Amino acid sequence: MVEVSPLISVVIGCHRDGPLLAASLDSIAAQLQAPAWECLIVANGPFQAGEGLQQRLAIDPRFRLLHSPRRGLTEALILGCARARGTFIARLDAGDAMEPQRLQRQAEALAADPAAVLCTSDVQVCGPCWELLWIDRGTGEAIDIPHHASVLFSRDAYEAEGGYRSAFYYGQDWDLWYRLAERGRFLLLHEPLTRVRLQVDGLSSRHRREQVAIARLSLACQQARVRGNSEQLLLEQAALIRPAAVAEPAASGRRSWQPSPPWDGRRAEGAYFIAEALRRNGDPRCRAYFREALRHGFWKPRIWLRFLQSLQLAPAQTADGLNPPLTHL
Repeated sequence: MVEVSPLISVVIGCHRDGPLLAASLDSIAAQLQAPAWECLIVANGPFQAGEGLQQRLAIDPRFRLLHSPRRGLTEALILGCARARGTFIARLDAGDAMEPQRLQRQAEALAADPAAVLCTSDVQVCGPCWELLWIDRGTGEAIDIPHHASVLFSRDAYEAEGGYRSAFYYGQDWDLWYRLAERGRFLLLHEPLTRVRLQVDGLSSRHRREQVAIARLSLACQQARVRGNSEQLLLEQAALIRPAAVAEPAASGRRSWQPSPPWDGRRAEGAYFIAEALRRNGDPRCRAYFREALRHGFWKPRIWLRFLQSLQLAPAQTADGLNPPLTHL
């Protein structure tokens, strides 16, 4: 049997197996009329595949599991893209989902425009239980990407520009977009082809400040390249923005136990962000997230204020049980 090289390589970085990853892989397997594809699941750090994932890998050779020797999403993506065989690389994060027509629509768009190197689309931004928060429609500007998980880009262009760079632990996508935009055109499809989920303790929820700082440094690097200046000092600054070192396991193989504090300011901010998005759309499900935010950030006045305001919301569900159309924050 002759092995057919895939046209598209879908790259997912993850640090654990479970329902979130399974939902993402299900959405890839459900692609309709899509060109030949492969999915590279890159385990970020210690990882144990559950029975469901093991069965998927055994039954469908299009799914491949890789192990990244270093921690962090950026390193996982670097490894996944290096092993990709497709003409195009698609991104998806564990917990997010593709619409059934995504790969087909984006591949067709790039194939029809030789000057284009990347195709993105509108994105439905949801809460942990798929509560619709808003639809990010983008503007069509060169690097206005609605979400990292929404893109399909040329592997040749990616490699020519040096790919993801290790200095950018958080927000590695912005740096890549600026460099790819120097090589070709970006396309935006005005249809929501990807659904992303914000998690209370997710990277974007807990490390928003770091991602904003990285976005600014990415822009500064782009401006330095335009002027013909060195990026070295900027890259060194970016490399410093990363989490504190994780303690190594003891010789016994077990981590020493340390009590967890009853509060967590970052988790409180993540829960508050989701809650406030739902509240502004009149969705009473916001109250559960406000309670989570108060549990971890009870000293924050704005959480109390918005929670009290949320108590005025009446149940607002449509006939099919879904919350009404929502608007952007």
